[in-house]
Amino acid sequence: MKVKIRATPRTFGLVAALAAAGLFAAACGGNNGTGGNSGANGSTAAPPTHLTDSNGDTIYLFAADHDGQSVCTASCASYWPPVKAGTQLTGPAQGSLGAITRQDGSKQETLDGHPLYRYLGDHSPGQTNGQGLNLSGGLWWMVSPGGVAITGAAAPAAPSTAPSGTGGYSGGGYTGGGYG
Repeated sequence: MKVKIRATPRTFGLVAALAAAGLFAAACGGNNGTGGNSGANGSTAAPPTHLTDSNGDTIYLFAADHDGQSVCTASCASYWPPVKAGTQLTGPAQGSLGAITRQDGSKQETLDGHPLYRYLGDHSPGQTNGQGLNLSGGLWWMVSPGGVAITGAAAPAAPSTAPSGTGGYSGGGYTGGGYG
């Protein structure tokens, strides 16, 4: 069966609306299936959700620390290395940066009085493997740029390079139906 489409004002309007929607989508750039701008095409990336150092390593705080002092010492500090005072943080940090003197005499970076750490289990920039772990006598949380513990689940560290099976097409909201 052959379908014949007549050129009427109604079909012309539909074609014009679809063309305008296509131009709008192209101008917006889409999200290439990653859930946001990747920055790969020169676009501005979304602001970071948690602090990192200049190498991209995630910064954590230890919920068991109190009164601006670190209780993470000895073997704890070998798995959760303290961030050295003066370390360049990205985010940018919006709280008050400072430093404390640890029991061993070294200086540790603080943000709003919270001593800051990295996690030995994060093997590459952007990983958040320490988020929410209950180790060494307390919970470990990523730190927001505002100096607050992020107590929710970690966001994915980086977009997946594995094929998603959708070819980047998210469905576009089409639910079927006729033209009426």
